[in-house]
This record gives sequence, C-alpha cells and structure tokens, in this order.
Amino acid sequence: MSDFVSVLFATFVTVPIAAFILVYMLGRKVLKRKKKSFHLAVNVSTIFFILSVHFLIMTIWGTSYLWMIIIFLLLLKVLFMIGYWWKKQDVHITPVFRLFWRFNFLLFSFAYFSLLIYGFVMRTIENL
Repeated sequence: MSDFVSVLFATFVTVPIAAFILVYMLGRKVLKRKKKSFHLAVNVSTIFFILSVHFLIMTIWGTSYLWMIIIFLLLLKVLFMIGYWWKKQDVHITPVFRLFWRFNFLLFSFAYFSLLIYGFVMRTIENL
C-alpha cells in the first residue's frame, strides 16, 4: 500500500496536471458541482505545481532553489496582505489566502509549462 501511495505522489509531482484531473473527477463524483470541484482541484494541485517547478529547476540547472521559492511565496503573501488591506482597510485571512493560493496556481502552472517546454528544447538542442 505504501508503494502505491509513493508512486501516486511521485506521479503527481512529476505530472501535476494528473493530480488536477484526478481531484476534479473525484470532486465531480462526490460533490456533484462543477465549480466546487474545480476550486478543490485548483487548491489541491497547487502544491504539486510548486513542487514540480522546484524539481524541474533542479533537473534543468542542477541546483535547488527551493529556499528562493519559499522566500518568494512569503513575500508574495505579504504583498497580497498589504494589497488587501489597502483596498478593504481590514484584513481577513481566509479571503486573502484563497486569493494568494489561486494566484500561485496560475503562476506555478505557467512556470511549470514554460520550464517543461524550455527543458525539452534545451535537451533537444544538446542532443543534436
């Protein structure tokens, strides 16, 4: 059983879109609502996109920038808090975190696909 879980986790880190699709499909079966299951899939797969960007960077350039990613996430969270406070004059943690997390989904999914294309192109050029 632990082998299955580790293989599933490794697959989701390597191909985070698979985590998104699986969570969305399961959410549709359980919740019976498209919008809620889409939001659930976004929330769950964001962590896999962040991890996959880290591992793609390690594969392409050979060094770990995880500490930079964590610092970037913390600074981004602070900027979202300041922006929310500036707009609403009051800070509510839940909506700010939801906005921050969904922005990270967009950012890291774009970074994942960009790094994937960059890695393919660079490996192809190296092998020519």
